[in-house]
Amino acid sequence: MNIFRFVHISDTHLGSRQYSIKEREDDFYDAFTEAVQIALDHEVDFVIHSGDLFDEHRPDNRALSVFRDNIIKLQARKIPFYMIMGDHDRPKKDDIAAANIFDFLGVKVLGLEEYESVLHGNGSESILIGGISNMKGMRRERLKSQYERANYEAADNKMAILISHQAISPYFISEQCEATSEELPVNFNYMAFGHIHNRLEKRIGNSIFSYAGSTEIKSTNEIDFYMRHGKSINMVSVENDQTTVEKISLKSVRPQAMVQGTLEGVLKSIETFVSKNRERLEVKKGILTMEIQEKIKAIDVMEAVSQYEDLFLIRTPVIKAQEGEKHNVSAMTDSLKDMFLEYFSGDEDTGKMAYEIYRDVMDNDPEDAVKSIEKRLGIEGKL
Repeated sequence: MNIFRFVHISDTHLGSRQYSIKEREDDFYDAFTEAVQIALDHEVDFVIHSGDLFDEHRPDNRALSVFRDNIIKLQARKIPFYMIMGDHDRPKKDDIAAANIFDFLGVKVLGLEEYESVLHGNGSESILIGGISNMKGMRRERLKSQYERANYEAADNKMAILISHQAISPYFISEQCEATSEELPVNFNYMAFGHIHNRLEKRIGNSIFSYAGSTEIKSTNEIDFYMRHGKSINMVSVENDQTTVEKISLKSVRPQAMVQGTLEGVLKSIETFVSKNRERLEVKKGILTMEIQEKIKAIDVMEAVSQYEDLFLIRTPVIKAQEGEKHNVSAMTDSLKDMFLEYFSGDEDTGKMAYEIYRDVMDNDPEDAVKSIEKRLGIEGKL
């Protein structure tokens, strides 16, 4: 009888520089490095990563260097790193995944275009590791058949885990999901999922399905969940048909506060936040995001909150004088995608299409840009 122990990490987004603040880029590296150190400290058999390792499919040299340095640590202990691609770091066209250049260090990228598996271990003492990278957009229609293929293979193995990066209904907004929980390949002991940044764990039949969640806060939408539950990785043990999951919290994550209201109300909210989280703020300065709902100059707001500069990296406030007043694309947004969505306020579909077209053009992939437009207009293949 053999027991396999591994760490499930997800959505590390190496290279992300949230709010264009340099310290935020460092934070994503810190969280990934901490996660790898946990794997080393617990002497796991292997590490799995369920997508969006990098924030972009062409990461910069620093992001690659941080990844390389951590993989070298794992390789020194003979701990392999199995992973798939997410929607952020999936390569375009005939390019290879950025992580593939480290295959000689024990990095194995699975299932770029279809389900793929490997056996970890020897003979009867082995575990099947199956993976399928993000299959959104044009690839979405193939996902169901790939899950069926994976489920069939898992049935022939005593111990099996699946790595996938998809939004699954009902755990996310159904219109933005690529599959439902009924379509999941439940013959796997453990289904390691990525894409959703807030941690979730469900038992489905004899299988455990889990979003490990992101290792850092990627969006202001995650702040409330983080302040209540933290960011974490999963420590998983599989022994025949018995699977156990332990949540291990990450300590390096930078706290964030997002406050709204009049200046007076915002100051009270900041003080409340500080009183509850002073210990964390003294270890690592927090990020302070403000929306001021009264007519006031931003410089006056910054002066009023300057007393907290020792505890926060303070972002320029958004001034919204009247409830419901439309304002320009603002500092409250987290990314270029959010800016497109906010610019086309009230028309989320158009915002998403604009962002996808932008990315395709920037990636020198005008063919995919045209296909995206045709699909959304319902004229795909008719021109």
